Amino acid sequence: LYGLRDSCDVIRAAGIPVRVASPRVLKPEEQKVVRFLLSLECPILVRSGGLLHDLLKIPAADRPELHGDFSLNLTNVLSVQAYVGMGLVRWTPGYDLNAAQIGELAGTCYGETMEQTVFHHLPVFHTEHCVFCRFMSSGTDSSNCGHPCEKHRIALRDESGRAHPVLADVGCRNTVFGAEVQSSAKFMERFRERGVRHFRMEFVHQSAEQVESACHSFGRYLSGETTVEQLDADFRRCAPAGTTDGSLYVPGGFRQLVQLGN
Repeated sequence: LYGLRDSCDVIRAAGIPVRVASPRVLKPEEQKVVRFLLSLECPILVRSGGLLHDLLKIPAADRPELHGDFSLNLTNVLSVQAYVGMGLVRWTPGYDLNAAQIGELAGTCYGETMEQTVFHHLPVFHTEHCVFCRFMSSGTDSSNCGHPCEKHRIALRDESGRAHPVLADVGCRNTVFGAEVQSSAKFMERFRERGVRHFRMEFVHQSAEQVESACHSFGRYLSGETTVEQLDADFRRCAPAGTTDGSLYVPGGFRQLVQLGN
């Protein structure tokens, strides 16, 4: 949470609406995180059921706008209805759905409140083991590690040479992200035809120039100045490791369940 309040002030001063993302995990002793997020007085991207449970204790009139992230696992009509009924103003479909399934869900249930991520590194896994502390410090925890996570950027390189970015959160837990950017560019027409009007871009280790270029390209597409083909090409240029369909990939015959043998 270091620097978050100052960042919010800078964004507000520029006339841009602010929304903050919660940690991916909230433990029982971390209620001060909830109080801090509420003190920012802006919408919250809710990433865990535990946080949502605590926020729903606040009277609706005093509660900030709540937006549900993919980790709440909204993947069918029943789950979307349940969470929207709890007060979510927007929701992001779970990453178990491919692009065709996301389009179908948007067309049948609250599509106008769906928020689709269009440019992001897919979170591969989340762990309490801190890579920063283990390899960049002689300490054992946040009290003596020197907080190298606030000074350095790191990535885990796999056997094929792909570098997977790593970020630490307020609880010293690490999220490892996929090396490539998952791009929704080629599926945008499908999503918009089904009524999706809210989109999100997430950045990890991109430079300021890459962030600006990606946002500018997406804005030009939304205003009708470019095509999805051009948007797809622009996104690739803003992704050092390239782009991928990732979880959005639509395999042929995916609706057919393969029968298990005896």
